[in-house]
Amino acid sequence: MSGTDTATPSPIPGAPPGRFPLIRLMARGWWVFVLRGVVAILFGLLAFLAPGMGLAFMLGMLAAWMAIDGVSTLYQAVKGPPERHGFWFWLDGIASLAAAAAILFLPGLSAMMLVFITGIWSIMIGAFRLVLAFRLKSVLMGLFGAVSVFFGFWLLVNPGPGLLALIWIVGIEAVVAGILLISLGWRLRRVHNDPHGPALGQG
Repeated sequence: MSGTDTATPSPIPGAPPGRFPLIRLMARGWWVFVLRGVVAILFGLLAFLAPGMGLAFMLGMLAAWMAIDGVSTLYQAVKGPPERHGFWFWLDGIASLAAAAAILFLPGLSAMMLVFITGIWSIMIGAFRLVLAFRLKSVLMGLFGAVSVFFGFWLLVNPGPGLLALIWIVGIEAVVAGILLISLGWRLRRVHNDPHGPALGQG
């Protein structure tokens, strides 16, 4: 072997921690991002097209969306990155499940409290995703986090309109987030099919 040959680390599980190995691990579950995006868009469209289906039904759908998002994120935490970045997946998933449980199992909460719970949930998951986006250098993940933080702060600053406005606002957030999730999932699919392709934040 010549002296000019150098070992090239392989971007596979077991490789040293780094951005590209983490992206490759996330790319294995690209379909989970797409699934989450489709569910989010369906919820958002339901909020727009069927606002008269009853408040209890819509709150149940909101809790279901949070729960599906949380379970999907925890699935990615279990199956995905084994290094320190995976901590943010765990926090994201647990926060979503806690918010869903609060809406489902505490029906006596006031409208104002439900608005605050949803706003805090949105800010928390947005912050987790912004941190992950910074570590991955992913523009799409950053936009996803920024959208969640924006709508969360909007709910906390303007809680007065109540639950009907909450459903509409979360519906808008769901559609925007769904589009971003599908775009991110499709980008990860490209990485999954081409292990030597560009990293997530490039191209």
